[in-house]
This record gives sequence, C-alpha cells and structure tokens, in this order.
Amino acid sequence: MIDDPRVSACIVLYHTPSTVLDTVKCVVNSDERIQLYVVDNSAELTIQRLIENMDPSAIFYPQARNLGYGRANNVVIPHLKSVYHLILNPDITFDHTLVSRMVQYMDAHPDIVILSPRVFSPDGQEQHLPRRRPTVRYLLGGPLEKYGKPFSTWRDEYTMKNEEITVPIDVEFATGCFMLIRTHALYQMKGFDERYFLYQEDSDITLKALRYGHVVYHPDMHVTHAWNREDSRSKKLRFYHIVSTFKFFWKWGLRW
Repeated sequence: MIDDPRVSACIVLYHTPSTVLDTVKCVVNSDERIQLYVVDNSAELTIQRLIENMDPSAIFYPQARNLGYGRANNVVIPHLKSVYHLILNPDITFDHTLVSRMVQYMDAHPDIVILSPRVFSPDGQEQHLPRRRPTVRYLLGGPLEKYGKPFSTWRDEYTMKNEEITVPIDVEFATGCFMLIRTHALYQMKGFDERYFLYQEDSDITLKALRYGHVVYHPDMHVTHAWNREDSRSKKLRFYHIVSTFKFFWKWGLRW
C-alpha cells in the first residue's frame, strides 16, 4: 500500500486477458504515484499474481460472483484516501505524464468534478465516444447509422464527431473507460448507481456529478482504448445494454 497517495485507481476484471498487464504497466510507470485497487469479478489467481509482480502495492478485492461494473467499482470507495480517483478499463493504455497533467489541471480548476480525455483506438482512429446526454434518437443513431440520414446525423451529434474541439469543454457524458474524479465527490455521490449491472453507469454518474461541479472533456489529454464493441456481437451484452438504457430513462426522464 502507498502511504497518502494523491491518486488512486480501480480496475475491474472479469475473465480479463493478460493484456490488462499493459494497463497496469501504465499505472506503475506513471509520473504520479497511484495506489492501484483491483476488483476481480472472476477471482482469477493467475492474473492477480501477475499484477502483484508488477505492482506489489496493489490491493485486491476478489469477488465470489460477478458484481457488474458499477457495483464492483463501489467496493473500493470506503477504502480510498486519495484526492483524485481514476476509474479505468483493463484495456486502456496511456503515457507516463498523463495522470500528473490531469491532476495539475484539476488542481488549477477546483470546480471540475470529473475530467475526461480524448480516446483513440490502437490504430490511431479517434473513437468519438458519446459526450452529449443520451436521448432516444441519439441511442438509435448508433445501430442505425449505416442506413444514412437522419440516423448518421443523430450519431454525429451525440458524439460531437463533426465538431472541431480544440479546447476543454463542459460535457454531459464522461466515458467510463477512463475518468479522473475527485474522491470527495465520489463519496458524496455514493459512487455508481448499482441498479445498472453493465452499461449506462457512466452516463448516470456524469449527471450526478454535474450537481457538484463541472464535467470537462480535455482534447489534449489522450488515452488508447482497445475497444472491441462486444455488445454488438453478444446477445447477452446487448440485453444488458437495453435494460440499462430503460433504467437510465426511467431515472432521468425520457428525451427524444
């Protein structure tokens, strides 16, 4: 365990391949000392030992069952002693200066609750992850954009794909694959809403965070996300996505 870390981080695992070690390596090599927490929803000892070899200070919370993404992240919240908490997927990589630069930016802007980076695929293509508040037409735009307008237009509006963003801007959706959040705000919000098993937990926590300050997307902060869009190929994950979307609209109201 790291004494008095300014930054903590949590990675949630579920039958995760060893490529998670690339993510752990980025945490270990960061200019900012980061206390790493790992919540393993599949309790795989082999991965745990590999991570421990890379980061002996890492703290593990193996689970007897799959808690889902939000609930698993919430496991570590009572144990955090940091100023900032990093939530990241096990398929994220970033350079060694990123976290320290993000911390410096949030230090200089105390009204920011969540800072969200620009996200690229390993091939260098920008992923244009959603940054507007989800609505019915925006969510329809994704699976139907191949049919052209108006669906492709809705998708582009949702992801701000056609906007040239060169300066930090306020957003209503911070991607859950990588977000830096003030720990005290995470306490106040009581973490993620555990009614979402998977999907929409990040859009939900963003709207909760807006009650406490700004959520900012910073185009000069970059991460790489080896995103494979599993929900588009798995009926089970697609079902989770649909159920979570209904829960989101039930909680926050239906918007066209």
